[in-house]
Amino acid sequence: MDGNLRLSNKERAELRERFLKKAAAAFERMFGKANQDQLITFTQREDLACLLGEEMTASLLEEHAAKDEQVRPAPERACCPQCQKPGKRVTERNEKLEERPLTTRAGPITLRREKWRCSKCRIVFFSAGPQAGLGDGGLQSTSSGESGAASEQGGIVPGRE
Repeated sequence: MDGNLRLSNKERAELRERFLKKAAAAFERMFGKANQDQLITFTQREDLACLLGEEMTASLLEEHAAKDEQVRPAPERACCPQCQKPGKRVTERNEKLEERPLTTRAGPITLRREKWRCSKCRIVFFSAGPQAGLGDGGLQSTSSGESGAASEQGGIVPGRE
């Protein structure tokens, strides 16, 4: 994923509305009368607050990834992760996208991506963009080296490694 979203103003408004509904539901789970008898100790309150935060985080991640242009990339951008040559689309344009479970720090999410095939390396892959490297599955900007400082590698979330 290279951070380029396919998002119209209408889609953005719809996403905002869905998010606000989820946030309102989370608020009710925390502060609504129905759950107060289960939120006596600080630990119970903390556990629910953390769970709600993880659910919201996972939802935001899934929604953001679903709008990335790498969901259905242009053929020249769907490169084999081994040889970097453009792949051949396996998923038809009107076909349902392949689902891939992904475990995140916030919990499991589902990514949907087109499948591509590299005839040279004889592998099927899901495009993650040219900056995705092999190894532990991490993404790293093409402009920073492997040993770059955390502040040089993205900067949107300060203090995160």
